[in-house]
Amino acid sequence: MTGPVRRVFPGRQDQVACARKFIRRTVGPCPMLDEAVLLTSELCANALQHTASGNGGSFEVTVFRGDHSLRIEVRDEGAKTVPVVRTADDLDDLAECGRGLELVALIASRWGQCGDEYGRSVYFELRWDKP
Repeated sequence: MTGPVRRVFPGRQDQVACARKFIRRTVGPCPMLDEAVLLTSELCANALQHTASGNGGSFEVTVFRGDHSLRIEVRDEGAKTVPVVRTADDLDDLAECGRGLELVALIASRWGQCGDEYGRSVYFELRWDKP
């Protein structure tokens, strides 16, 4: 596993696109690059929508790269609520939001979170077989 590569982004919606570009540049050629970009985008959007990061704060994206794996963490400025995967029963069929962590749970090899109202990290891991 390579040492971490980190970048801090201002807590604005336009910075989600910058985080996607950061992932593409940092990860480079990888069989799971598109998945990594999508899931990072979801976690960054969640940080802005559900935590203090979206109220004039910031968020940080950290990438760990292994030979056959990635771990990406998004650290926000915290919230009193804990990130949870919503079930289909919790969502309106036409809802445009609320499916981000469901995507993470479906695509990632593993995901989790730790923290509290003062700061939280949500991460996912992607693994692939040797070519």
